[in-house]
Amino acid sequence: LAAVVVAACLRRRGRPLRSAPGWPDGAGPEGKEEQTDRWLAARDEDSGRAFYYNFGLGQIRWADRHGQVGPSAAAVPNGCPGAIQFGGVGRVSLVNAQWNTPGDRAGRVGVVGGAIVPSIKSRSYFSKACNPGGFDRSQYLSLPLLGNTFRYTTDLSGAQCGCNVALYLTSMRQHDDPSMCHDFYCDASNVCNGSCAEVDLQEANSRAWYSTLHVPGDSRGFGAGYGAAHHDWNASAYGPGGRCIDTARPFQVAISFPVGPDGVLLAMQIRLTQKGRPCDGVSASLDPAMYGFRGRQERQEVSTAMAQGMTPVVSYWSQEGPQGMAWLDGLGKDLRGPCQRGLSATCTDAVRFWGFSIEPIR
Repeated sequence: LAAVVVAACLRRRGRPLRSAPGWPDGAGPEGKEEQTDRWLAARDEDSGRAFYYNFGLGQIRWADRHGQVGPSAAAVPNGCPGAIQFGGVGRVSLVNAQWNTPGDRAGRVGVVGGAIVPSIKSRSYFSKACNPGGFDRSQYLSLPLLGNTFRYTTDLSGAQCGCNVALYLTSMRQHDDPSMCHDFYCDASNVCNGSCAEVDLQEANSRAWYSTLHVPGDSRGFGAGYGAAHHDWNASAYGPGGRCIDTARPFQVAISFPVGPDGVLLAMQIRLTQKGRPCDGVSASLDPAMYGFRGRQERQEVSTAMAQGMTPVVSYWSQEGPQGMAWLDGLGKDLRGPCQRGLSATCTDAVRFWGFSIEPIR
């Protein structure tokens, strides 16, 4: 069944091959029979190169133009791009994902001058260490959020309508299923067939911004900000040349998670500021007691995940078509959103994150 699922995912990315050159059906690249794992063959649609994928081992191996198999790619090239300094935490390594979605290879996240620089279709995890040979969930950072403020600086100038620059937290440290991306990735939308709680500090571009709480299985979540569905500020305050936040320049983010006497989350407070602007930034606040999804205990579920500690994740992606990212930055039902159409082809690598810190709420 697993092999069938992966084969289906691979077909979304590339054309399946009938057989692997020189490999008997069910045999690994070294020629030894795999009793529990099968090597599946496919062709990458972008480059035309053949590659072979082992579901059980979570490995890919590329073939050259003659069909010869190259070295193992159990870890993504440049899978350990470097480390950053994180105030209140210390030195933090980045661990790049191998798969964007099952069968769809991820782009690369880099570290340049102490800043995180994601390329389109990339994802990376904050970790205590990075092992070039594979993924170890015990090394993923597990940040305490309750009662704390998470701060950083971001530059979204290269992300136009149709682009999504995301910084979020999920329960990856506690997620013991490697998932179909083979790196223990999980989120509220089951992107890699791994489900867990998710806190979106930002899903944003130069025109729109969402901050959202998600219980497992709720891809929509409960959010605030500005875009197609939220109007806590508007395009005159946030955007290129904006009065409060000019997104053509870097700006600062502070997101706080105050708790009540019972230790349960009271709010998610979002504040964006930028030096030299004529107003004191933009802000929004979420009351998790108002979060409703299928009658569950949403506030308690999110609070429990935060108390256990969550792993920060950086990603950068787009959706093709004029309405591809309309849920984030489209005009919306009331026509008050920022973008008339998506421009995903213009998503550049000129986006950055730096200046991370976590501290008790002041």
